[in-house]
Amino acid sequence: MENQVLARHKHYFYYHWEFFQTPHDLVHAFLEKDFNTGMHEQEFYEINIITKGSGVHYIHTSRVEATIGDVFIIPPRVSHGYLGGEGFDVFHLLLSDTFMNKHMADMQLFPSFYTLFGAEPMMRGKTESNLYLKLSPEDFKVIMNILWQIAHYKNYGDTVEDLMRSNFAMIAIGMMCQTYTQSCIQRGFDAGNDHAIMKSISFIHEKYFEKITIDDLTHIAHISRTSYIKKFKEICKMSPAAYITKIRIESASVMLLNTSLTISEIAYKTGFYDVSHLTKAFASVYHMSPIAYRDKNK
Repeated sequence: MENQVLARHKHYFYYHWEFFQTPHDLVHAFLEKDFNTGMHEQEFYEINIITKGSGVHYIHTSRVEATIGDVFIIPPRVSHGYLGGEGFDVFHLLLSDTFMNKHMADMQLFPSFYTLFGAEPMMRGKTESNLYLKLSPEDFKVIMNILWQIAHYKNYGDTVEDLMRSNFAMIAIGMMCQTYTQSCIQRGFDAGNDHAIMKSISFIHEKYFEKITIDDLTHIAHISRTSYIKKFKEICKMSPAAYITKIRIESASVMLLNTSLTISEIAYKTGFYDVSHLTKAFASVYHMSPIAYRDKNK
């Protein structure tokens, strides 16, 4: 599909504090009718489900058709937007970093979690293969009933309602992962190199803290080294090594804010050689040392 440029939204970047107000306020859900928005980013995960009409979803430099039942998972700091308008309705589920960190151990047990939240967004629009999550009418009805429960609890200062939203969000995410896994089994994963790259990206998310080589990834993908690197760069816009470093840095940032581990321990647990290696990589993204990042954000 030919790429087109979508202008930036006037409110280009959304911060946590614009949505999540209290320590227990971790999940928001709402419907946007006649939705149409320029390219923008946010600090948190966002799940969009098309509930009515048809439009175009933009992610990075790619564009794909968006129709009823399509599910779009947008990681933090990923540029995206929609060309829609009248009759195009999109349900939004916003998940704070605290929610993701708090429930990560459980969500990792969901089938295909890493594929949906790590690999799939990178593949969207980069391939014609049918590797994405599109809800059947039956699944759409069940999952949307759960999501509407989240939207029902709007008292964001009420701890009980905050926790209800989080619990319903976990149920919805688990059902999406299960639905995606079942649909992949039914299709028989017949997607050639596209699924091979997706499988290797999921492996990176699962094993980022270990030593990962190109040979490991090509073995998982069952394609040649040259073909693998070319296809990976085409999809992720970076080399496999750079992508592994990116995931390690993101994991380190989570540990810095949510644990009392030393910088040395975090470096070890996220796959870096030593503190110096972590510090240099971390500063290239956050423009400050891990210690400064922890002090500033805590």
